[in-house]
Amino acid sequence: MPTRPVAPPAGGMGWANLGMDIVSVTRVRRLLTEYGEDFFERMLTPGELADCRCSSRLDVLSLCGRIAAKEAAFKTLRVGGRFLPWLDIVVRRCEGGWPLVELHRAAARMAAESGIASIAVSISHDVDYAVAVAAPVLEPGSPGPSLPRPLPDPARPVHPTRASTNTTTPRRTIMSNGLQQLKNWLLARHTELDDIAPDLDLIEHRLIDSLSFVEFVFLLEQHSGKPIQMETLEVDEIRTFAAIEKHFFPLEVGQA
Repeated sequence: MPTRPVAPPAGGMGWANLGMDIVSVTRVRRLLTEYGEDFFERMLTPGELADCRCSSRLDVLSLCGRIAAKEAAFKTLRVGGRFLPWLDIVVRRCEGGWPLVELHRAAARMAAESGIASIAVSISHDVDYAVAVAAPVLEPGSPGPSLPRPLPDPARPVHPTRASTNTTTPRRTIMSNGLQQLKNWLLARHTELDDIAPDLDLIEHRLIDSLSFVEFVFLLEQHSGKPIQMETLEVDEIRTFAAIEKHFFPLEVGQA
């Protein structure tokens, strides 16, 4: 019989870079209903899914808690230009019932780069939401957290209400049906937008967060017909619709 992880003792070295995340039960229940349990295999390991299983089904609150904990743990790493490595940040339930974070492969390398020895996390559930708070334990001799980047120019809107009319990325007269479906999917979730310019940074403008990223990649895989490995997907390949078009919907002969 597999054994559960053993939690490390309380206390230890200095703490810095707290991470926090909140996940909607309604949102996760919709994903489970629309795509089934297989969808969450991109986000949770078999052991994590087993911890979330109640009888013969997955418990939605438990799913939300694991997802929030992974996002909170990732935020403590303070890395830019990288996706959350869903399967490399593992949140298991210990013998005492509390969560324990395990860092593997890419997540372990990110932690080492940030001088982090381990990450502690706490999860809380309510009827409609799950919330998680994470705190890293620094390696001995670590210089501590890096300074945050300067805030963006306040004159530049964070969420533009319409697409820019001047863009350095040339538009194609005809957008592929698959790419248009992806744009429609994003516009339906951001009703404040009239359109999305081909060079608009989807990540910097928070049109895609960590949870919607998984669904976005799932839909991109369906509409493009190309299998996508999230572990090797580069940020710049889906940062803008121009990049998505270039990498996943190349212009065919006769369409130029």
